[in-house]
Amino acid sequence: MALVSMGPMLRRARADGFGIAAYNMIDFNSARSIISGASDLAAPVIVQVSVKTVKHWGYAHVATWVRMLAEDAPVPVALHLDHCTDIDVLKRCIDAGWTSVMFDGSALPFAENLEKSSLVYALTESAGVGLEAEIGAIGGVEDDKVVNDDQSRLADYDECLRFVAAMPNLAVFAPAIGTAHGFYKGEAKIAYDLLERITKAIPTPIALHGGTGLTDDQFRRCIALGCGKVNISTMHKRLFIDGFVGLKAEKPKLEEPLPFIAAQHDAMKADVMACIRTFGSAGRAAEASDAA
Repeated sequence: MALVSMGPMLRRARADGFGIAAYNMIDFNSARSIISGASDLAAPVIVQVSVKTVKHWGYAHVATWVRMLAEDAPVPVALHLDHCTDIDVLKRCIDAGWTSVMFDGSALPFAENLEKSSLVYALTESAGVGLEAEIGAIGGVEDDKVVNDDQSRLADYDECLRFVAAMPNLAVFAPAIGTAHGFYKGEAKIAYDLLERITKAIPTPIALHGGTGLTDDQFRRCIALGCGKVNISTMHKRLFIDGFVGLKAEKPKLEEPLPFIAAQHDAMKADVMACIRTFGSAGRAAEASDAA
């Protein structure tokens, strides 16, 4: 299938009570594992790319890889730019074929975040691509973005309403609700009450950031409360490395590279499929395709 914008399928996911996995790719093999796992389970999927990854491989290369894989897949695939603060990078991704982008102004004062997010919203609306925007401060480490525990803060409910009202066609909204990027040092303290208040007041699908390390029950509760997009990055990176390292430990004399690439792919794909089952999106490709 051709790449799709994530907004319509996320609205369907929220309405029907399932979550769509949004995995951060690292390279072609990683993107292949994400789309292959989704295809085997007939699930819609979002392939996300960090700014660092885009700059490493190049805009055209990443877009071509994902577009080629999506065209061979029987499921809807969205190509999304994750956590971007640079509007020039956003524009270049849109020009290269991304179907959605995220502007992350969460480090800015609310008024400035709203102003800049609204400017990007006008840009994405005119380009026909989806936009994700964030308020509050999600803790942890995401590529070059570091938010310490004492800097993290929950989204303000009234600001959430003002923010989304200014951008009524926002593809997905990312309010900070207590999750964190990276591996959790203890149990995640999710503000379910805040999430429920937000989702009762606004129809926009919610993005759940900091998915690595959450329990199945935590995932399901957040999805039931309106989180249509569920982000996984850190675990995918760990499996990217472990797929190589595990096979090397098992077969230290093996020197042929293709088995290592296959082991890496299989490890990442297995996690993608496990999350899809947990999020309830297995077998939902057809309805997501109709929405898109």
